[in-house]
Amino acid sequence: MPAIKVITIVTQITLSLITIMLFSCSEKPADIINPEPKKIKEKTLTIAILPEQNVFEQKKKYKPLAEYLSGALDVNVKIKLLDSYGSIYDEIRDRTIDGAFFGSFNYVLIKARADIEPLARPVETGDISVYKGIIFTRKDRKIASNVETWKGRKIALVHEVTTAGYVFPRWYLKKYGVNDFAKHFGKIVFTGSHDAAILSVFKGQTDIGAAKDLMFRKLLSENPAIKNEMLILAESTAVPSNSLCVRSSLDRETKEALKKILLSLHDTKGGNKALQALNAIRFKETKDSEFDTLRVMAGDLGIDIRTYPFRYRR
Repeated sequence: MPAIKVITIVTQITLSLITIMLFSCSEKPADIINPEPKKIKEKTLTIAILPEQNVFEQKKKYKPLAEYLSGALDVNVKIKLLDSYGSIYDEIRDRTIDGAFFGSFNYVLIKARADIEPLARPVETGDISVYKGIIFTRKDRKIASNVETWKGRKIALVHEVTTAGYVFPRWYLKKYGVNDFAKHFGKIVFTGSHDAAILSVFKGQTDIGAAKDLMFRKLLSENPAIKNEMLILAESTAVPSNSLCVRSSLDRETKEALKKILLSLHDTKGGNKALQALNAIRFKETKDSEFDTLRVMAGDLGIDIRTYPFRYRR
């Protein structure tokens, strides 16, 4: 083939390729030239979580719920992990949070001095939406249910604003004639969380402990060694499990929508995923009257829920 003809063919192919490339660049799809801006949720709803167990477990537990609520409400739902039971009142008062999953005694204290409204709480597998406070020990400690056998021992508590981890054991000992709770024990240790109080007793760091029965049974089911070593000495009447409550000043539309979504979580695939992370099957409505038993318990101890401190100096 003559050299001139070959050059001509190559030149034509090259020009054709350049034409195609130019055409392609000039005919980009509209969504590439002018991509649709990602929708930014302008509103944020911040929900606080109490330090019932270690921070990693808490994050894993509540993240799916926050993601689902963000989509359903069309707002940024943020979970804020609190480092202390005592900080929740400051957060509500200062409006740095919009709501929280309140422990029962936390709710009673804050309701007495701030405008908050209970919405709903998870119902766990087995249709459980309440818990009991329990007092427990190791079997090898030779401690009986008679409170006199507790005298001089080390006790692990959670925090002064928890029902199971402080109010109930105080109430229980007073019921059996012990008026000076602190002097009855050789040492009182505040662990900051329910699982830490349980493990403190199991590891032999303390002799007796007080915590939620739900957390106690969870740890026992996950750790057979603990189950074989521990003994429950006393338990309280049932009170509502941690309930999502919001500040009353939150706009009505958001409150109503949030409650409606929570109560219908079990009807959607995404909602069920969030429930599964919470070890729950659904949410149920929480009413203020359900906390009256705890208000009576506080009254029996001479606690003024309007002035009771959220923090103690130890």
